[in-house]
Amino acid sequence: MELTLALDHGSSRSLQAQICEQVRALILDGRLRAGMALPPSRLLAERFGISRNTALIAYERLISEGYAEARGTAGVFVTSIPPDALILIRNAQRAEPNGPPPEASSEPLLCFAGSPGGGGDRPALDFWVGRSDVASFPLKTWRRIVNRLLSDGGGYLTDYCDPAGLPELRRAIADHLGRARGMRVTEDQIVVTAGGQEALNLVLNLLQAHTRQLCIENPCYLGASMLFGSTSLAIHPIPVDEEGVQTDRLPAARGSLLYVTPSHQFPTGVLMTLARRLALLRWAEETDSFIIEDDYDSDFRYDGPPLTSLAGLDRSRRVFYVGTFSKSVGAGLRVGFAATPRLMWDDARLLKARMSNGQSWLEQAALAVFINEGHFDRHLRRLRQVYKSRRDALVAALNEQFDAPTISGADSGLHLAWRLPRGFPSAREVQVMAREAGVGAYALSSGAAFDFNGEAAEDTLVLGYSSLDERQIATAVSKLRSVLSPGAGSAHDEAPSRSAAGR
Repeated sequence: MELTLALDHGSSRSLQAQICEQVRALILDGRLRAGMALPPSRLLAERFGISRNTALIAYERLISEGYAEARGTAGVFVTSIPPDALILIRNAQRAEPNGPPPEASSEPLLCFAGSPGGGGDRPALDFWVGRSDVASFPLKTWRRIVNRLLSDGGGYLTDYCDPAGLPELRRAIADHLGRARGMRVTEDQIVVTAGGQEALNLVLNLLQAHTRQLCIENPCYLGASMLFGSTSLAIHPIPVDEEGVQTDRLPAARGSLLYVTPSHQFPTGVLMTLARRLALLRWAEETDSFIIEDDYDSDFRYDGPPLTSLAGLDRSRRVFYVGTFSKSVGAGLRVGFAATPRLMWDDARLLKARMSNGQSWLEQAALAVFINEGHFDRHLRRLRQVYKSRRDALVAALNEQFDAPTISGADSGLHLAWRLPRGFPSAREVQVMAREAGVGAYALSSGAAFDFNGEAAEDTLVLGYSSLDERQIATAVSKLRSVLSPGAGSAHDEAPSRSAAGR
């Protein structure tokens, strides 16, 4: 197939971004139909005078977003099931009568789906970040609770809930946060939301009038960066090192709002030290600033005692805590929450009412019973055992296949970061090579992470292990070894320089 693309080699936009955007537009416009083969990367490179790596990265981006799929040696094809939600968005933009549609964004939306492209074309051995284990969902218990609720209180299905959430669920969440995260909160500080992203949106809008500038750890969670980028406020990316966000780089100006993931930094996985946490709280007090603590996977800590949250250390009511049940119970329930200082709860409740008039009664009621009857704590204990075993299997496999791998973030959460040995290809190249071998392994820029400086570590892969069992993990890492050994070098072979690897 011949593609007609208009590439501007002098543009500030990268060539791979231009290719990705233009091919995506051809697919959404119907000019490239499902099942059509895209030109081989070598021919595309020759046709447009670009490097083959540039073509490969553009194709991998299309694959990650669900627009294309790799079929081994047969090549890359337009996927049979393009992301319907994105097609609807694009069609709505075309129908806009007030002017031409905005330029197609290069920002991937895959962070909002548990698996990019809806999961239809994912590799069987997929280290995608944040996916829960399907077999571990407590289906029998959940079905029993739901049936009981429908028998005893089905009338509630015809009523509106409190916009802030069902009182029973808010009490259950507050009690859990007190036990597990060291927080002194009550039900009149909790707002139930449709997942963690809506909780972030709620807090940002709640504090926008007070906020003069936004601060965010860098690299960071893509969903948070997109949310902050949607405002007109100046954004200050704050670098992260092995101790967490660098507090000495925070602005001294008053009125900041800072987003952090201190318990398991996303995507690097580092744990913020106590000294940095206390420094953050002092900074917030001294500069009249607020902090959003995103505790997205803090229920899973494998090594060491449970951690007190940043909000649990806060005595000045400067920390807004955001949590979700997507990782611990299931993303399909769409239940998250924000814990606010008590004086701000009324405003938060009114704002939530303007955003949506409450969540589904049935899911909230079932989750409240699930927590209050002790099922949630038992479920978490089982999950920790399952995920710890998988974490151990991944660390062991990496150590077996590669010499002394540099790993961060393995003590908690559902993913770890692996810094590739010196001499290996870039993380983006490894991602492409792994995909061709049937393994999903992700560079930071593809794994729902974002770097404001455009310098996302090119030598780091993020590997989510929660949805693969131990045997699958061992097989996947063995495949990674086999694709890296012949031409890319390995821990046991003489490795070529990074420049020789196409860097």
